[in-house]
Amino acid sequence: TGKMPRQTGPALSDVGSHLFRRCGMKTVLVIDDEERIRNIYRGMFRTLSSRILRIYEAPNAVAATNVLIRDKVDLILLDIKMPGIDGRTMFEVIHEYSTAANVIVASVFPIDTKKQLLPAATDYYDKSHGPLVLLDKLTRVLL
Repeated sequence: TGKMPRQTGPALSDVGSHLFRRCGMKTVLVIDDEERIRNIYRGMFRTLSSRILRIYEAPNAVAATNVLIRDKVDLILLDIKMPGIDGRTMFEVIHEYSTAANVIVASVFPIDTKKQLLPAATDYYDKSHGPLVLLDKLTRVLL
């Protein structure tokens, strides 16, 4: 449960405008059991604009699977350590329902550990690195 520090740099709305021009509307699914983390992501994504991203949030594997069944998802932010079904198992479920989805593993585990646990993920994000690092990864994956 890492904190996400504030960062300075280009405004999220500037980056969001660029993202919209390049890739249009995309769907993102955030799978994280911590409401505080989901709120941080939601706030960051809202700054980008609702024209750019449709955001779904899932606090657990059941809720995430329900989203995957009913909608096409372009990008998934996946926590590893969750109660019940963990991120490793959820990754397998994701690829049963949404083979084209890009998955960024977002946790406080070291990057090497994340790569060992989920080597087929699209990218890896350390929650302690702040939202602009995540935004950069998001932009690269969706473009």
